[in-house]
Amino acid sequence: MWVMKKLSIILCLILSVYWLIPHVVIYFYAGLNLTRLGLKNAWLSVDGLKKMPNLTHLTLEFSRLDDEDLNQLNECFPCLHTLNLIGVGGLKDPKIHLLQLKTCRWEVSNVPRSLAVLAPNLVSLELKCVRPDKLILDTPSLSTLKLTIEKLGATVQVDGLASLTDLRIESLDLSYLFLVFVGSRAIRMLELELPESASQYDLLEAVNPDYLLKMLARISEVKLGPRFSCGLTLCLALCKDSGFKSCLKKLLIHVPQSESSFQLLPLFQICAPLCEVTVLFHAESADAIRQGAMLICMKSFAGIRWQWGTWK
Repeated sequence: MWVMKKLSIILCLILSVYWLIPHVVIYFYAGLNLTRLGLKNAWLSVDGLKKMPNLTHLTLEFSRLDDEDLNQLNECFPCLHTLNLIGVGGLKDPKIHLLQLKTCRWEVSNVPRSLAVLAPNLVSLELKCVRPDKLILDTPSLSTLKLTIEKLGATVQVDGLASLTDLRIESLDLSYLFLVFVGSRAIRMLELELPESASQYDLLEAVNPDYLLKMLARISEVKLGPRFSCGLTLCLALCKDSGFKSCLKKLLIHVPQSESSFQLLPLFQICAPLCEVTVLFHAESADAIRQGAMLICMKSFAGIRWQWGTWK
């Protein structure tokens, strides 16, 4: 009884549902007390949408939104703290412009011409997209960015990233992404992964091995995903110089299953004294391979604090 009463206070939806056609059309109106709203697998119209000043959390998943620039969303939900747009279609030049937004997860389902996030109080952004022609991030408080992108377009405006410290990149467009997002910034933690479609040779073609090694040496904490670690073994074999000052204090890497691919010694050479290194062996790798690698690492780099584990 209490649940029904609560729902009647915070949410009033008028649903027009057509079960025999492959979409659902939803026209929704909500009361002033609504604070959280989540909708999934819907076709959403913003005609007549009322302003919801108390709404702080909004999640739209796998839906079509008839608001191609997100102007109505910005106007009607001005006090959002959390926004999740996952697989939302119907967008052309979407711009998130929310002054109180703090966390955002945006997985773009189509290929809009531009993407923009203007949010002065945003601290965490997870952005997954393909190749927008224009990307604008004006987020001066942003400290954590998780970026999955195929390729950056010609126009990138990311000057508003003065507070960025934690960065995750999943892409093959690494040379450009390093220049734009790492460059002169004081990145503390960097996590790298390759797309699922990437082969172990793609990383070698995407970035110069020596440049990559120097870039990693500038970061305090580095995490390398399984696919990136696999491609890295080929890159390290071609590195010519590792004799430079390093800031690397903490490293996590996944060791590929094949014994011949364990060519990670040049990476350990850039670890700062007393660096903490976590090595995760593939769960199906032979015990003899693990033991041999551990002995080589501990003997060659006695100043490193080693931790060992497995991954699948």
